[in-house]
Amino acid sequence: MKKINILLLLALVITAGLFSCGDNEGFSNLHDLTDEEIAEIARQDSIAEAQKNSINADLILEYSMDMTISASLYDGGDLEIELDKIAAEFGITEEELLAGIGGESGAPEVKGFAIAGTTHADIASASNTNAPWGHWWDANGDLTAWGEDAMVFAEFYVENGYFSIGQYPGHLVEGQTVKFIEALKYNETRVAIVITVNAVAAGQITADVVSEQDLTIDVTAKSVYDPDPLEFDLQTVLSDLGIDSLTEATFIGVNEDGSYATEAVTGYGFWYDFNGFVGSWGDDASVYTNYGDFEANQISIGQYPDHLAEGETYLIKYGFMANNKIVMLNITINVLGYVDPETAPDGDPEAVTIDVEFSKPYSNDYASVTYDLKETLRNAFKMTTYQIHQAINSGDLKLYVGEVSETDPAYTSDVPGYWLKEDGTIGEWGESVVWTSIGHSETDLYLYGGNHPDNATEGMTITTTYIATLNGGSVTINLTFNITGDNYEDPETAPTGDPEAVTLDVALTKAYSDDYASVSADVKETLRNAFKMTTYQIHKAIQDGTLKLYQGAVTEEDPAYTADVPGYWLNADGTAVGWADGLIYCSLGHTETELYLYAGNHPENAASGSVVTTTYIATCNGGSVTFNLTFTVE
Repeated sequence: MKKINILLLLALVITAGLFSCGDNEGFSNLHDLTDEEIAEIARQDSIAEAQKNSINADLILEYSMDMTISASLYDGGDLEIELDKIAAEFGITEEELLAGIGGESGAPEVKGFAIAGTTHADIASASNTNAPWGHWWDANGDLTAWGEDAMVFAEFYVENGYFSIGQYPGHLVEGQTVKFIEALKYNETRVAIVITVNAVAAGQITADVVSEQDLTIDVTAKSVYDPDPLEFDLQTVLSDLGIDSLTEATFIGVNEDGSYATEAVTGYGFWYDFNGFVGSWGDDASVYTNYGDFEANQISIGQYPDHLAEGETYLIKYGFMANNKIVMLNITINVLGYVDPETAPDGDPEAVTIDVEFSKPYSNDYASVTYDLKETLRNAFKMTTYQIHQAINSGDLKLYVGEVSETDPAYTSDVPGYWLKEDGTIGEWGESVVWTSIGHSETDLYLYGGNHPDNATEGMTITTTYIATLNGGSVTINLTFNITGDNYEDPETAPTGDPEAVTLDVALTKAYSDDYASVSADVKETLRNAFKMTTYQIHKAIQDGTLKLYQGAVTEEDPAYTADVPGYWLNADGTAVGWADGLIYCSLGHTETELYLYAGNHPENAASGSVVTTTYIATCNGGSVTFNLTFTVE
């Protein structure tokens, strides 16, 4: 017989109640196990081992997929599962299955859960992601949370009918395999979905280029990001790849070393450097590609503002990959000079003086009013709108306050422009009450300005003099800026009844963009009914700060907004942060007639695949609206 320390077996003995030692035998002593006891221990060990190595399910479906490693993106791929087999196992229809997973009222009670990779024990939670069914998994295939131990995630969205499989950026390594088990239960029937993710290094794509298309586009050098459409043969691409839609494809570019880039950063495309290889947004960026801005058979060719010049030519590669095949577009971009539709006015440049009066109701934001300067500047400088626009870009047009000086202007607002103190002198943002600047594009020239939300008040009047000089001419602008009260006539009647507490789920989705473009959701009727106020009354309550928008929970302290007021920048876990740390922003937009939530992504911190969830609580007039917000960057 073998001697085994009884302390190691104490928990088993007490729990099982199978064995006992003599009454006078101390637990600190060694105990001689009988052959029967040893056999029972071995039997129970074998049961535990068998349970750990088997999956408790009536139907087991296994899938495998490759995932390109990313240091910055949550990207992975979509995985279709055999819903028909699952529905048949449960004895229900596919429609009933999807409704059950989604938790629809009256649908079969299909319960999503997880099975641990190391023990094969059940994990009861249906989801710890943003989907009704799906989880984060660690390297061992055990359930974890978003964060340090997270490797991959699976999210099943009922409306799509498939799993979205992604990764925690920077956690996977080449050659790593993560195997995890998502599961469903209906009555006593269980189905296990075993998914194996194989981590593949970026650029290590072995797919063959099965066809190429040579395309050419002429573009004008621009000062904006606005793209131009380029048509390609979509049907040939789909046929050559064996797919029905480009939603099934991976978008690729070509790096300088010849490897493939698969981490789309413009939504479904890439930035390119001046040599035509995949690069990044910034000083070395030339053009970018994207898909989805125009028609289904058109891609977008955009450019970094003011980086291209007439006469330049770029050759870039942009492709689609599916079923281990690639179709490559070889795109030649010819940069043309701007074709100016205008003719400069005749005569010599001259000195012109104009009086401009802005009257703007005070607002608790940076909303602006404008005055058209186009013809005034054209006639004074004897230049076209485009020429003046370019002169502003280059700094040749100078905008002074009070008088022209020998030193260059030191702008304090949008260039060229200034923040102004109440006495009309130049100030910084924190001490000023209004701002005004010259707005410009290839076709427009205008003066625009607004009030400081905190420093300005109704009834203020600010006067100053601007002098714009260029090409030997000048324009003196005698500016009066009136911050007025409000004489708005409200067309609405407030809803009847007492203010109430309302909860609303809001899901916003937008493709990644390298700017702050936003998407929005209409919340007007929700706020009206909760607060029993008109749209205009709520708009004014936002302006004067009476409406409070909290993030996470209501506090006794006033909210500390970090984005457009009222609103916040949010990090990946949905916590309010500053601009520099935020992935997305979300604010409550408002006018006299509209109330809406709007949100966009940070150009540098966010990436395709980012999903942020948070809770906003708006309070006003004794009522409240809780917004359960989900923002997805596609």
